[in-house]
Amino acid sequence: MFEVSMSAPARFDSHSVYTPDFPHGPVRPFRAWKAFWGLVGDRDDTRFVFDFFQAVNGKTAGPYFRRYLASEFGQKTLADPEYIDTLLLDRRRLEAAGPDSVAAAYLHYLDSEGLHPLGVHDAAVASAPELYARMDRDYPEYSVMRRSTSILHDLYHVLTGYGRDPLGEAVLLVFSGVQSGNRGATWLGHLAGLRIRSEMRSWPVGKMMRNTTRMAREADDLGLTDPASYLHLPLDEARARFNLKPDPVYRHLRDTYTGPEPVSGAS
Repeated sequence: MFEVSMSAPARFDSHSVYTPDFPHGPVRPFRAWKAFWGLVGDRDDTRFVFDFFQAVNGKTAGPYFRRYLASEFGQKTLADPEYIDTLLLDRRRLEAAGPDSVAAAYLHYLDSEGLHPLGVHDAAVASAPELYARMDRDYPEYSVMRRSTSILHDLYHVLTGYGRDPLGEAVLLVFSGVQSGNRGATWLGHLAGLRIRSEMRSWPVGKMMRNTTRMAREADDLGLTDPASYLHLPLDEARARFNLKPDPVYRHLRDTYTGPEPVSGAS
């Protein structure tokens, strides 16, 4: 599944400057299609997500990876790969931020969904331990970025206002893909949206996809920002700071819809 370019992990450019590499390979449409339908069958199996990404990303992850490495937040996580763990596992500190804070909204989200702060990353590693061990060994800097991105996924749900339902996950994927330039996330989100639209014909999925794309382009880059700088802020203030405007179309749908969820949504 993890079929990528396997050049030596330590790279040097023409000026002998160390340039960390990232896993990449050719675009494989058939492999991507198989991975997508595997995910439709079991949306909690993250192996299909990574298989899809590897099949379509090509080198699109490169520019964002470089920006991450150059950012202050990226440097902090490279120096301490468990920096995010320390921050988000400190429940006492998060609770001290106050009832209207981003931290309070994040804790409420975790508690109401029965989630653990490291759950997304831990589930991904558990589903594909060899893949992660290989990435840790051959692409350590990229592995740190992926770890950070995975752990912060639930916090981005809170900031964007998208829920954990299948539609919320799909539009958040598009949001993240647009911000990072990650082709895999953008395409997977849109494909999931098309699948949902085929089942729920009255849902304005296309409009919500356009709304999340616009929000992603207009907002500051969440993935390059240290959460310690905004967890203590009131949620509305943090959203205003990042120019995040949660989609009222999505919110209205989620507040009024009471039927079964699409695309294996009950799992």
